[in-house]
Amino acid sequence: MKNTMKYFLLMVLFMSPVLWAQGTPKLELTIEESKVNLTPAEETGQTEIVYKPGDVIHYDIIVQNIGDADMADPVITDPVPDGVVYLPRSAEGEDAVISYSINGGNTYQSWPPTYRVTNADGEEVVRVAPPEMVTHIRWEMQKTFAPGEQEVLEFEVEVK
Repeated sequence: MKNTMKYFLLMVLFMSPVLWAQGTPKLELTIEESKVNLTPAEETGQTEIVYKPGDVIHYDIIVQNIGDADMADPVITDPVPDGVVYLPRSAEGEDAVISYSINGGNTYQSWPPTYRVTNADGEEVVRVAPPEMVTHIRWEMQKTFAPGEQEVLEFEVEVK
């Protein structure tokens, strides 16, 4: 029994550094927005940047693994802000499968998202969702993020 206990303690001591060295991945997201169609006065800083209907806003989502271990295939989901409309096919991200939700993030589809309605004849038909219906964008990353590695995801919207 004493030899078994000694062996167990030696194994715990030997394996402890391996277990402690495994590390933890941690994903940090930073969102930056910029107005695409700045006025000359806004560009030079003479006036504050003001958003009005028809203005286009570009969003960069910087995804970075700030942990000390690899993170495989993270999924990043971002809601489309209130007061704007998603600009079709503006979402981008290297090594990502991009999908869209039109129901508050409950389900996701590739572009263009569709929905079912019953027409005047009582038949169920499939319709393409207009960009105004997009509520969320999802990037399913197809890569492993090493510690410190980052990727930029992006999309654009138009102010209503």
